[in-house]
Amino acid sequence: MRSMTDIMDQHTYDQKLLFSIYLKGAHVCPPRCARIALRVGDMLRRFAVAACLCLMAWPSAAQKCPARPMTIVAPSAAGGLSDIIARLVASKAAPRLGGSIIVENKPGASGAIGGATVMHAPADGCTILLANGTSHGVLPALDKTLAYDPIKSFAPIVRVGETQLALITSRRLPVKNAQELLAYARAHPGKLSYGTFGHASAGHLFGEVLKKHNGVDIVHVPYKGEAAAVQALMAGEIELAIVVSAKPYVERGLVTLIGTTSPEQGAAYPGWPTLASQSVAGFSLARGFQALLAPAATPQAVVDGLAAAFSKVIADPDLRRQLIDLGVDPATERPQDFPAMYRALVEQWRLLVGEAGVSVE
Repeated sequence: MRSMTDIMDQHTYDQKLLFSIYLKGAHVCPPRCARIALRVGDMLRRFAVAACLCLMAWPSAAQKCPARPMTIVAPSAAGGLSDIIARLVASKAAPRLGGSIIVENKPGASGAIGGATVMHAPADGCTILLANGTSHGVLPALDKTLAYDPIKSFAPIVRVGETQLALITSRRLPVKNAQELLAYARAHPGKLSYGTFGHASAGHLFGEVLKKHNGVDIVHVPYKGEAAAVQALMAGEIELAIVVSAKPYVERGLVTLIGTTSPEQGAAYPGWPTLASQSVAGFSLARGFQALLAPAATPQAVVDGLAAAFSKVIADPDLRRQLIDLGVDPATERPQDFPAMYRALVEQWRLLVGEAGVSVE
């Protein structure tokens, strides 16, 4: 009679041999396969088949780009928030995808240049875009001549996180909260200027919302990136700025925080007041985002593989900490839920532009 040890040894041997059969394409004699299948039973067979299918799916998840490195296009200048996020994600994703990933900066036109670049790229999953609320929310709602459609021209891969814009002021300005700022602006019509990271950007839109719905006259000054806008603020060239990457400046006491534009506080901004909570009209709808998109014609299997790989990257605790430090609330949804969420995010910006009744032409 066989001992339990002998049985377990045979069971382990059978498992290894059966996996070997699947990995080698089942190129062994059928009678031997049948004997093994009978020994290990139905449960092990099902487990082995499932494992085999997972292994077969792995090449699509580990996207290979033999002709060139994978590229993430960041629609911002070097040092901008999109650029920093793209480089953080690329550094974490490269080992998982088994190859190098380069970040290509395509700044200009509030992200439209970067969007058009990826729209026309080969649909093989090797060139993807880090889109945001400006490039794929505000711009499409405002500019009907835009080269791309945010829904039809792209395949959503995964959301990296939610961004909030912050209204900040120079420390020279004698205001500490939203109502004090509104009172000061009304008393000095046309005397205050606000900087943003570009014409037709999310910051520009929110500045126009602030003007229209709160009875203030402030002047827009667009800059080529957020860093330039904040530097101008600290240098005294402008009095206000509406930007995403305000967190390090606020925490170091270099500027005064008035409030954030999202409906409620996020994990990246604990204790920061929202503009809506201070009774500032027009700031209760839209949410910013950073998301990875592929050209629309990319095969669904490739998109799914990228989504599976990048969702694991975004779940990395170290990356999530880095995103929060930048003022980005990391995504928490399952990758299969993102396509519907992406369509809703694009729609919310369209509604905001329409309901605000503003123009940035």
